[in-house]
Amino acid sequence: MFDTTLMEQILALVPAHHLPTFFALSTREGVTKEEWQTAIQAALDSLDGQTERRQVGRLLSGFLSLETLVPDIYRKWRPLVCDAMTFLGAHLSRARLAAKLADQVMLPADTPLEQRLMTFIAQMPSLQKIGQMLARNGNLEPAFRNALIRLENAIQDVSPAEIRATIEHQLSEPLQTYEVHMQDVQFAEASISAAVQFTWINPDTGRRERGVFKVLKPYVRAHLTEELNLLRDLAEFLEPRHYHAKLSQTGLRELFDEVCTHLAEEVNFPREQSNLIVASQQYANVADVRVPRLISPLSTPTITAMTEEQGVKVTDAFSLAPRKRRRVATRLIETLLATPLFAQSNEAIFHADPHAGNLFCDEKTGDLILVDWSLAQRLSREERRQLMLFMLAVGLRDAQRIYAALEALSTDDLRHDPQKATLVRHHVRRFLRQLSPYSIPGTADISSLLDKLVLSDVGFSPSLLIFGKVLFTFKGVLHDLAPGVRIGPVLMWYILSQGQAAARPLGWRGRPVNFSFPLSRVDWMTLSWSALGYSSRVWLQCAEQVWASFPLSSAPTKSRGVGSVS
Repeated sequence: MFDTTLMEQILALVPAHHLPTFFALSTREGVTKEEWQTAIQAALDSLDGQTERRQVGRLLSGFLSLETLVPDIYRKWRPLVCDAMTFLGAHLSRARLAAKLADQVMLPADTPLEQRLMTFIAQMPSLQKIGQMLARNGNLEPAFRNALIRLENAIQDVSPAEIRATIEHQLSEPLQTYEVHMQDVQFAEASISAAVQFTWINPDTGRRERGVFKVLKPYVRAHLTEELNLLRDLAEFLEPRHYHAKLSQTGLRELFDEVCTHLAEEVNFPREQSNLIVASQQYANVADVRVPRLISPLSTPTITAMTEEQGVKVTDAFSLAPRKRRRVATRLIETLLATPLFAQSNEAIFHADPHAGNLFCDEKTGDLILVDWSLAQRLSREERRQLMLFMLAVGLRDAQRIYAALEALSTDDLRHDPQKATLVRHHVRRFLRQLSPYSIPGTADISSLLDKLVLSDVGFSPSLLIFGKVLFTFKGVLHDLAPGVRIGPVLMWYILSQGQAAARPLGWRGRPVNFSFPLSRVDWMTLSWSALGYSSRVWLQCAEQVWASFPLSSAPTKSRGVGSVS
């Protein structure tokens, strides 16, 4: 039985000459989605102007119960969410909007809100990606974050038959050559791709081995261009409205830009395949770490074939063994941060999307498994040097050294732009004034400074943005995995242990050590001089905090007597 309440709301917007068609469909049994879609699209085509389309948008906001979806703790954001949905409903192409409304009409009236929402965002990779990115924010209210995570894990908007047909069409000959046997069900599904397990005959070993096809969903390219343009227009629509101050604090435009960048990179399968090769080489000699290997003969521009790696999400690993979970957290920091940061090669690859869905652990061997390298970025030795100088300068509370590193990592010419240079110096000074004089600044403090810099009007190199994102994402993963593990101490121990191992003829446990500190002797001399002034800088910053805690009092004024002259 279709949703009669929703149908009544749609009929209120439909021009009168379309009503007989809708009444005829509503009284028939077995009406298909295609019939509803055709009727709804014909009605939408006859609506005049944007006013009627905005009414359709408000209809979407209403039946999706956005007031209920956004919890009370975030009620100040409800107007923004409702306006955003109204905008999307008014500007989505008529064919896609008609399909969305037909889907909703076909659902029973008592369909839960979560089901309605999942049906609406089906085949909308941009909205799915926004939900996924919000779900990785550890600062969200736990119940709301868990709801977003459930939505992320529930994506199912393409059938196994469609994915199988795509594979067979593009790989008809290689499937026979390598005797590929595919599973009948999908292994996993994400916003832009679906995965299918298979076995094949590896000609190098002569054995049947297990693999995974990662396949771009057939509809993605057709829908993505429209959605990316919609997001950019939506950011412009929301900015000047009454919640502008809130948007400037949260960086909604930056969020939309990041979503657009992510989706554009994720559909670039050849780039991911290249990243897989480089990542496999970088981690080849790192103990207890596995990266899926690319299977080139079975890969195409929209299909990536790779070896299958068995494991569970790192946040689910060793659930009854806290000590092992702390060990996994430590290995994650060493693997995703320290290994590329201190790599010997001139160019190192960083996993730029290290959320729990891309990090797995083999509970039998303890190995870490790193998947999804579509967003990976490569950093030069000089970029890693400047990142190291930046982190050490923060630890030393040296404002001038922090600014120098940021200047090197900026895409703007701060030397010839006094306004932006002043803005960066302001953020640095304010950041240092807010630090506690009784603790050493850690990665949480660095992440806080980077957040403020990213939201400023200053451009920074991808290396700094990647590093900030990795730190931000790590906070959520480490909080769920082992809250007591801190990034700073782990990096220090890694430097000491790997530095000693690199000095041995046979490396560490017989393995060659891929370790090199990116700083020069001049860098060390500069940092040593800076360390000599650490105590005085802490004292001055402490004095500034004490002075700032006293309110400024106005100069005393003489009270005038009864006979005073005014």
